[in-house]
Amino acid sequence: MWVLTARTGAGGPAVQETLSVLQRAGAAVVRVGAMAADAVADMVQDAVRARADTSLLSLAAKAHGNPFLVSELVGGLGEEGRLNLSGGRAVAAGDGLPRRLGASMQQRLDLLSDGASEVVRVAAVLPDRFSAGLLAAMLERQPVSLLSAVGEAVRADLLVEDGERLRFRHDLLREATRQSLPQSLRRAMERQSASVMLRMGAPPAEVATQLARSAEPGDEEAIGALRQAAQSVSHGDASAAADLSKRALELLPADDADHGSLVAETVEWLNRASRYGEAEELAVAALSGASSPEEEAEIRLRLPTLTMHSTQRRVEESRRALQLGGINEVTRARHLAWLAYSLTLDQRGQHRAAADEAAAAAAATGDPEATILADVTLALLDGGDGYPGRALRRLEKACVLARAGDVRADHDLAALHYAVLLAVVGRVDEAAAQIAEGAERARRERNAMALDLWALADGWVHLAAGRLSAARAAVESLPPPQSTEATDADVVRMEILAEVAVHTDDRNLLQQMANDARNAHPTSSSLVRRAAAHVLAPAAWQRGDVHDAMRWLGADITLLGPPLTPEVLDLVILSARVASAAGDAGLRARVLQATEVLEHERPPVALFAAVAAYARGILERDVAALVAAADVLESCSRPLLYAAAAEDAGAELAHMDHADEAVAQLNAAFDTYMRHQALADARRVGRELRRFGVERRIVSQQRAKTGWDSLTDSELRVISLIAQGVTNRDVATRLHLSLHTVKTHVRNAFAKLGINSRAELAQLGRGSD
Repeated sequence: MWVLTARTGAGGPAVQETLSVLQRAGAAVVRVGAMAADAVADMVQDAVRARADTSLLSLAAKAHGNPFLVSELVGGLGEEGRLNLSGGRAVAAGDGLPRRLGASMQQRLDLLSDGASEVVRVAAVLPDRFSAGLLAAMLERQPVSLLSAVGEAVRADLLVEDGERLRFRHDLLREATRQSLPQSLRRAMERQSASVMLRMGAPPAEVATQLARSAEPGDEEAIGALRQAAQSVSHGDASAAADLSKRALELLPADDADHGSLVAETVEWLNRASRYGEAEELAVAALSGASSPEEEAEIRLRLPTLTMHSTQRRVEESRRALQLGGINEVTRARHLAWLAYSLTLDQRGQHRAAADEAAAAAAATGDPEATILADVTLALLDGGDGYPGRALRRLEKACVLARAGDVRADHDLAALHYAVLLAVVGRVDEAAAQIAEGAERARRERNAMALDLWALADGWVHLAAGRLSAARAAVESLPPPQSTEATDADVVRMEILAEVAVHTDDRNLLQQMANDARNAHPTSSSLVRRAAAHVLAPAAWQRGDVHDAMRWLGADITLLGPPLTPEVLDLVILSARVASAAGDAGLRARVLQATEVLEHERPPVALFAAVAAYARGILERDVAALVAAADVLESCSRPLLYAAAAEDAGAELAHMDHADEAVAQLNAAFDTYMRHQALADARRVGRELRRFGVERRIVSQQRAKTGWDSLTDSELRVISLIAQGVTNRDVATRLHLSLHTVKTHVRNAFAKLGINSRAELAQLGRGSD
């Protein structure tokens, strides 16, 4: 038996003819497909006799599984001394291809006719996928005249058809061909191709790569096209938009009138992509050389974020911008709107006047961004004053306006606050649907900052619905706090995890959150102080230290106020319990004031009215009020709040020697706690029931074998990040796991969910709760 091997397109006409004769004679032909990525990694590691670093595997991946090209690549790197061992891994030095590949490519080009060789060389400076029309325009020829040359390049296995376009069969072939051209000529050809594409009407996003590689400083056409491209791709890839905008900024002279606005745009894209360090560095450098007040104001508008900067920092940036003279009215209106929003979360007493001023400025300019932010701020104030219905209507209007314009941080805010307020009033399913829609949009846009904010909202809604494991997984998928200054995102994460820890008796987690809360508490932000109190007071109450709980719920803590979030209702109930146990008249008065606010709206929100009655029942030890509140809360989509009311009603009935009724309420509380894995609460109620001779055992529910309920907490945390489009390596970094552990969790989770890919995971996630 004869076995002959040949690379496609190799060997020239004689070899091709020999193969054709053999096939006609009935020879069996086995076409070997590309190697899988794992096989490429194995081949590389066999060649270098060490584990391959990402830098080396990334280069090898460009061979698209072609073993000859992988071998040439690794051999060439070795010849040039560009393979280094570091920490037991083989690391490739530099991003360029070894000369050996370029020489090999030159030999292949020399075997082609002059026409085909020219076609391949010109194709190497075009986009990855290009049309025959573009190729012909670059060669200043008619497409029909390229028929023979393109056919020869395809037969040589250098170019392949990809739909209605052409491309190189392998990225390495393209890069090796580019490398064979003199650098100055290659750059000029790339710039020429960009101009040709623009004349042919190609979208700026398609031309952007060519411009980014070839444009020189001051190239106005390139700068304009790159900015347009950034705007175009921002709806699908915030990080790519940031890179294009940064390149445009490199080309733009520092004294250009558009410099400030371009810096602001770039900072915004970087923030959306969670590239916060780059955004801060760029903004600080630009502010130090800002040429005009307007330029400074624009940059300060885009620099601070909800995820990385404290409320006080955002207030400071807005106030500094507003003190500048000579800024235009739109920029001023936007800063007033952001200032009003931040003050609503920061300092009581100033926010209503600031919100009214922002609304007036927004109305005068008609600017959508300022209008949306002003409406969101007024909605937060309405909710804090006890008018959630009016707040929801404002937010609905803001969401409609946001959907009609470009996506910005203020647009996400409107949708986020709308979803959270839906959960606050007990419309949990609607809130979950809003969050799923917002998170999916953020994933499509690769807007990492918005995705983190939606994860926080998701944690809130899961917590409100009593899904403790899901709430924990949602917020633990977020990056840990990055600085000592607590941000809004940090305190929300802290609150949710503390609430989960209290219910599940996770003492290590609770201690960690209590430490974070103590560090955050001294801040002047009312939102942060209330959040810290909501961590430290329940922790003190759980360990039986009533006076410490009362200390954390001091007079400077607002029980109700903007923004209304799901946990504020629990804070009112906890305050009522502490006031009753400690006999604290001041805290009692504040609880009663909060109950009045909860009943401001007419007709009252059922959940708010039930919580108000529940709190008064605790203060007055009114058993009828407690039982009635529990009955209403049972149907209000807040199961843990209902269980708490049933528990308090049972305790009061027991105090009045109504044993049978007490046992019924306590059993209902126990069952609800168990259904929602609130083991600490179930144990507490179980001890009460034993006083009546009723033995209820804490039995861990057997985990399901398949589906979402079958996932462990660790698997759920990993899968939550994977579903957001985060790579395995980044998941490992965020969760402080090894890459091997992440891969194991993904493999196990996929098996339990009956899926095989990230695409299937995304589809499954859209159809689940």
